[in-house]
Amino acid sequence: MKAKHPFFILFTLFVILSCSKEEVKLIKDEMDEVEVDEPITATTPCQFDLSSAKSGDTVNIDCLLDLEGKTVTLPENITFTFNGGDIINGTINFSGDENKIDGRLLNADLKLAGKVSLISETFEFKPNRWGIIEGKVDDVVADSNRAIFKSALKLIKEYGGSTFKIDKMDAFFRVDNIPPKTTPTQFAIIIPSDFSLVMTDNTHLRIQPNAHKQPTLLSILDVDNVNITGGILYGERDEHDYSSGGTHEWETLISIKGGRNIKVSKVTMIDSAGDGIGVSNLGHSFDPVYKPSIDVLIADNTFIRSRRNQISITDGREVIVENNMFIDASIHTDKSKGTAPGFAIDVEAVRGKNPAGPQQIAQDIIIRGNTEKGSRKGSFTVHTGDRVTIEDNTVEKFISYSTSIGTIIRNNRIESPTNDATGTAIFAGRDDLFEKNYDNKVYGNTIIGYTTGIEATNTKLEVYKNTITNCLSAIRLKNLNNSSVYENKIKSNREKSAGINSHSGSNYINNVKIYDNNIDVTSTGFNFIRQNIRPEESDFSFEVINNTVVNSGATVSKTNGFYFKKNTFNNRVRLVNAINGEFSENIISSELDGIRIDTGCNNIKISKNTINYTRNCIWHNNSDAVNIEESENDCKSI
Repeated sequence: MKAKHPFFILFTLFVILSCSKEEVKLIKDEMDEVEVDEPITATTPCQFDLSSAKSGDTVNIDCLLDLEGKTVTLPENITFTFNGGDIINGTINFSGDENKIDGRLLNADLKLAGKVSLISETFEFKPNRWGIIEGKVDDVVADSNRAIFKSALKLIKEYGGSTFKIDKMDAFFRVDNIPPKTTPTQFAIIIPSDFSLVMTDNTHLRIQPNAHKQPTLLSILDVDNVNITGGILYGERDEHDYSSGGTHEWETLISIKGGRNIKVSKVTMIDSAGDGIGVSNLGHSFDPVYKPSIDVLIADNTFIRSRRNQISITDGREVIVENNMFIDASIHTDKSKGTAPGFAIDVEAVRGKNPAGPQQIAQDIIIRGNTEKGSRKGSFTVHTGDRVTIEDNTVEKFISYSTSIGTIIRNNRIESPTNDATGTAIFAGRDDLFEKNYDNKVYGNTIIGYTTGIEATNTKLEVYKNTITNCLSAIRLKNLNNSSVYENKIKSNREKSAGINSHSGSNYINNVKIYDNNIDVTSTGFNFIRQNIRPEESDFSFEVINNTVVNSGATVSKTNGFYFKKNTFNNRVRLVNAINGEFSENIISSELDGIRIDTGCNNIKISKNTINYTRNCIWHNNSDAVNIEESENDCKSI
């Protein structure tokens, strides 16, 4: 039997991916009616009581058994089976160890004592049988809803249940009235070990609007083997009270804290005032009580409008985040501003300065096959973490790492929705954290429509086999050492676009090999300005070998220590204040001069080049150039 309750809110989410436009549409329906299952209402009283039960009996409940507020103590090994009936209004006290009950008989009006287990490990939760009040409610009711739901999960676990299923439920839960000496994750709805919470698209769990700075809805706290699947979880970012000051950025819809073998899948998370999911630890890494989160899978979920990050990983090992949809991370709404960091995924372990070790460790993380759209700041960042692989994702905003060892960014598609986005598509390192970034790789990525495709920084970095289209600057080298840039395909028809460059504000390029790249841009294939000019950089140098530059040439200005060999240029090469360099075995075709030597050049060797020119083969534009050695060049006027 069904009843309709018009006070319930139906918030239906359609996520539609158009194959032609790849647009995401979010549709919020108006106030509607929700059909809710009525409680089991067996009306025929049972023609027996339990006083006659004998050890080993099976009691088939096909009627209404009213215990009249009494406690009934049973002999050993009794089994209660369900056949459409109900037991209400009292307590059953079981004796012995082998008692069983069908989970469909459990309800708020029936108490069980003694040792008993469920006939089936799968339990189906009916909110109205347990006292959950759905729809918009006051704080008192929302607090009761939390206590009831949390107790039901704990009870089913104690009775031997391992799968807790919910279908129709739309309820608010108050998770902010946290007692003293209790953490938000302890006060939240806790999922026990060896347990699955299985929900559907009809399951709506909502945080009651509040003013707390760190409320948590679902908590996976120091447990093993937990699975959460399905359901729609709601934060309250636009109804939150921020008046007490501060960022109020720590609300979390699912907290995984010191969890092991955890899976979260097919869940939709909407409007968290902080994060959708947080993966973290208990204790510091140097403490005896330290417990990291290990073996975590976050897959096939949808995250919408989290005010801070959609996922934050501050401590975790062997974490996989795959095939998720991230929509509008940290955007500003009419009622609440997004807050930093503002990413779809932020890997950010707090390391601190304790000589005993870092506070948190984030490593061996895979982020793959995800889609990101509309994030306020960026898509995925490794602010602090090691051995993170970011692969096969499709994103609109940039990917980056700031402090990382052994991170790989590969085979991602980063495309500006407007094909002219400002900023950089991939930040590979940070020049103020030089010694903390090494052994990283950026390869196989497709980048379209940014100001800068890849910014490459630090040491022992490989940037290769990327396809970079319609960027103003394809690859920018910034304070780069002991690295290689090779086999990249660069093409841009944007005005004044450049291929590989490093310019004012960037200080050095040392022991860097740039080779086998194909560059087709409108301005300059290579552009190096103010590199290696400080006294301590006098021995620095870099190599540019066997590259093909279509329709443009190269400029080396105020730069020390360069070696160009076996490249093909289709415009002139210009040297200005360039010192300690060599051009050899290159092919240069230019409608002007082949090589132009301007003021301030010193100690340059130009040899064995094939130069096809219209005006001059090698033109000395200023007489102050010294130590210019020219030999065996093949000059041809065209």
